[in-house]
Amino acid sequence: MTRRKNQYGNKFIGAHVSAAGGVDQAPIRAKEIGANAFALFTKNQRQWMAKPLGEKAISAFKANCKMLGFSSEQILPHDSYLINLGAPEQEKLDKSRAAFIDEMERCNQLGLTLLNFHPGSHLKQISESECLA
Repeated sequence: MTRRKNQYGNKFIGAHVSAAGGVDQAPIRAKEIGANAFALFTKNQRQWMAKPLGEKAISAFKANCKMLGFSSEQILPHDSYLINLGAPEQEKLDKSRAAFIDEMERCNQLGLTLLNFHPGSHLKQISESECLA
């Protein structure tokens, strides 16, 4: 369940909805459950790579959001669980950074201004300060 308030004090209440069949389906599913906000994955959260968003999907997502009354402040995309921006191993850190950049680019393409992400973990293999750096 997503609960937020905007600067005017309006409450946004929704849920994480499926984007199965395309991201453009998420706003429809949110409206079906009576939500005025929603969270979604812009790609499969359990895979490193995903095909790029097509212009058709991007346009349909934006059109559905507009038609159903969802602005970017009412939509909270969530990035992949695989991403670990504090990874102690260089290969995993590089993959995580690339996946994080891809996620931000997807958000930008969809006109989204928020991104829920987990910053990562040192996995007790490096110091906390090295992880944060």
